[in-house]
Parts: sequence; structure tokens; C-alpha cells
Amino acid sequence: MKKAVSLTCQDWYRVRRGEDDMAWGRGQALDGAPRVRLSRRAARELAFLEPDRREAVASHLAQTAADPYGERSCYVLRGAGRWLTRVGDLRIVFRVDPDNGTLLVSTIRGGAVLDPEAVGPPPR
Repeated sequence: MKKAVSLTCQDWYRVRRGEDDMAWGRGQALDGAPRVRLSRRAARELAFLEPDRREAVASHLAQTAADPYGERSCYVLRGAGRWLTRVGDLRIVFRVDPDNGTLLVSTIRGGAVLDPEAVGPPPR
């Protein structure tokens, strides 16, 4: 049986805000991974990562899109069909579009990822 996880209140808050972006069609495709769409929040969170970690996340998401329910993912309890995957200390919450199998990423949290709205533009 697939293991299940719970989200923290802070992660769930960010997931809900990211979900709004998806519902309004404001997500953007991840470069090099056409079957992965990021909410505006997830795109800003990804921008805060160092280049090597950003590449690791992008690679992981592309692999996860090929098998979203595989060993790399856990079902989120009471998460309305959402899943969680990890890249090191980063937690990535997503759901899968049932019509086309696209991975819809709500939030990328953990490590040095800060709230983009609170700290300004990403580092250069």
C-alpha cells in the first residue's frame, strides 16, 4: 500500500494559493518538462533556489511526471487528490490533471526557499 503523509498548516495554505493559480489558468510550463506546470507561487519559489538545486528539482519533476504515482511520491491525507514528493529537504506538492496527465505543482517548500512575497526579488 502506498504511504500517506499530512501537510503542515503553512504548506496547506500555500497549496491552496497555488491551486487558485491553476484554477485560473495562470500556471507556467517548466522549461524542458512540458508535462509539468508550475503555479506562479511555485515558479517564484523555484527561482529562489541555487542553480544546481533548481536543476535537481526540474529533473526530479520531469521524472515524476513520467510516473507520478511511483516510488518517489506519497499521497497527501485529506489533500483533495494531491501528492507530495521530495528533493533533499524540499517538499513539492502537486496533483495530476486527469485529462492529460500533466503534473500541476502547487508549492515547493523547505530548505532555503523563503516566501517570495515577503523577501523581494530572487537572488542573482
